[in-house]
Amino acid sequence: MENKKWILLCIIGGILMIISSIVGSIAFFETLFDLIEADVGEDVAKIVSLVIQILGYVAMGGGISVIIGALIVAMDHYRLGKFLISLGAGMGLISLIIFFISGIFEGSIVEEVEGIVSAITHGSYGFLGILLTLIARIKLKKD
Repeated sequence: MENKKWILLCIIGGILMIISSIVGSIAFFETLFDLIEADVGEDVAKIVSLVIQILGYVAMGGGISVIIGALIVAMDHYRLGKFLISLGAGMGLISLIIFFISGIFEGSIVEEVEGIVSAITHGSYGFLGILLTLIARIKLKKD
């Protein structure tokens, strides 16, 4: 079973995220909701707001959400498991790319590069955990 090593890598990434207290974020969806909130009805806005709040609680689980997602993938529920892994890791690669692009346009990423490199090289296990989780999530395939 090819997925065993990717599931294990997800679990290791989740443990590293727990050790360093890294949690996921759904800021992209919150921003998107803020943009369309005025255009949808009040009832729809309340429902979408509730869904975003629930997803936020799952994302706050961070490494725990990643580990639970990996275990769900191990039970052959790929969509749900990969979704939980994405939430726990901060919505995955797309969020990471959006973070870097928005940081470049705002100019803040250039100022923070030194701090990011310093944190990575001085024992920031969380960043390594996120990278391991993202790689494993991409490699997970349904048998």
